[in-house]
Amino acid sequence: MNVDTKHNILGICIAIVLLGAFIGGASAAFCPESYMGTVIGKDAENNTFGIQTTHNWSYNWSHIGWQPNGIVIEWLFPNEDAANEICVGDYVEVFGFAASPGRAIGLGKINSSTEVIITDIYGDPNFLEPYWLSEPRDPPLLGNFTIEYNNAPNCSDCSMCNCEANYTNVTIINGTGQVEVGDCQLYPGQTCMYVGMQYRIDITFYSGEAPACPMCNDSCPPGPQPISNFTIHIKTANQPPATPRGDLNHDGNVTPADAVIALTIAASDGENYNADIDGDGKVTSLDGLMILQAAADNIEIGP
Repeated sequence: MNVDTKHNILGICIAIVLLGAFIGGASAAFCPESYMGTVIGKDAENNTFGIQTTHNWSYNWSHIGWQPNGIVIEWLFPNEDAANEICVGDYVEVFGFAASPGRAIGLGKINSSTEVIITDIYGDPNFLEPYWLSEPRDPPLLGNFTIEYNNAPNCSDCSMCNCEANYTNVTIINGTGQVEVGDCQLYPGQTCMYVGMQYRIDITFYSGEAPACPMCNDSCPPGPQPISNFTIHIKTANQPPATPRGDLNHDGNVTPADAVIALTIAASDGENYNADIDGDGKVTSLDGLMILQAAADNIEIGP
């Protein structure tokens, strides 16, 4: 399954909606829907949660995009991680079939209703925005990442139109379009981790489907689109504290030991930005004295 599948099914849904505008009998009742809203309740026993919606995705003649909406909808959690980690008060995006209790195909946890950035995904990451390939993701993922996957079908475990996935290949693309991780191969239950300078991404693959055609079957009969189940967490990586000016042994503090290092650098005509306290472009005994004064809290060294 790739991201084109979602766009194809939504294109069909929009065509149904537009057709209904002409003939009156067609509707998009069987098409998936998207909502954003606040979680107002959880029922662990029945694996459900309720949201008070603030927006729903609209596709009609007058408007394509998010529009205000205020209803309460009950959904089934897409996986156990979502049931454990989503809390009352969380702001989320849900994509799925909203007939009560709705089937959530993709569930995205959002920072807040004012900072609309997805930090966690449960279910199928391809079944959250964007709706069109030409549009940026809305809401975006933290760090503006794009996460794509391609499932390899297990031809021995197929229905007529879809097969269970033997494994998946995950690709992580950064905000500039460069591939950070290409084809991370995951079998069901496996996790891969990406740690960059600013962000960490943990991806667990639980299960998935892949089209039976053309890999396993010659014919391509119509049927439900393949859907996969992931848990994805995107976090800001822990950054090491910046080394303060004058801290030459990198222990996090300015001490007399740093003054001795500065004098050693000065004696060898060496260069070191953190040791050049007076900013004259070279390290001298004056810089060593200033570091010693800073260690005694007699002066402050600027950044």
